[in-house]
Amino acid sequence: MRLSEPFQTERLQFRLLNLDDTDAVFRQFSDPDMCRYFSEPPCDLEEAKEIIAHYNNPEGADHLRYGMFDKETGAFIGTCGYHYWDHNLKQVEVGYDIWKDYWRQGYMSEALPALLKICFEHLGVDCIYILTHPQNHASIASVAKFGFEACEPCRKVDEEPQICMKLIRTT
Repeated sequence: MRLSEPFQTERLQFRLLNLDDTDAVFRQFSDPDMCRYFSEPPCDLEEAKEIIAHYNNPEGADHLRYGMFDKETGAFIGTCGYHYWDHNLKQVEVGYDIWKDYWRQGYMSEALPALLKICFEHLGVDCIYILTHPQNHASIASVAKFGFEACEPCRKVDEEPQICMKLIRTT
C-alpha cells in the first residue's frame, strides 16, 4: 500500500485531502466547539487551503493527513494522520478530529487501528504518541482503549499544557 492510496474500514473511506475539501476543512478547524482542545487557533479559509496543501504529498514526508468520509453518504467525518515523525527515535505523533455531529459514535475507535497499522507497518516506528488537552477526556479514553498510557512529553511543546500518551510496539 502506498500512503497516498485511499482505503476503507467498515463505515469509513479514507483518502488524502484535496481542494474540493476546503469548505469541510475550514468548517472543521474554525468551529469554536471543535477548536476547544486544539493547540492552534481557529483557521480562516486561506489557512484551510494551506492545511490541505501541507498534507498533499505524503510519500516520504514526515506528515500525512487523511480525510475520513462516511462510506454510504460521502459525508465528511473528520481527519486523522501523523506528524512529527522522528526517524532517529523511531516515534511519531498521531492526531485526529471528528466533526461534532459524529462525536460518540465510535468513529475514532474504528479509524485508530488503521492509523496505528500505517504507523507501525509502513513507517516502522516503535512508539506512537498523542498530545491532547488535559480536559479532552473523550480523546484520552479513546486511545487508552488501545493501550496508550500517559507518559512524559515525547517532544517539546510550546502550547498550553498537554497530556502525552504513548503506545509502544509489542511485536
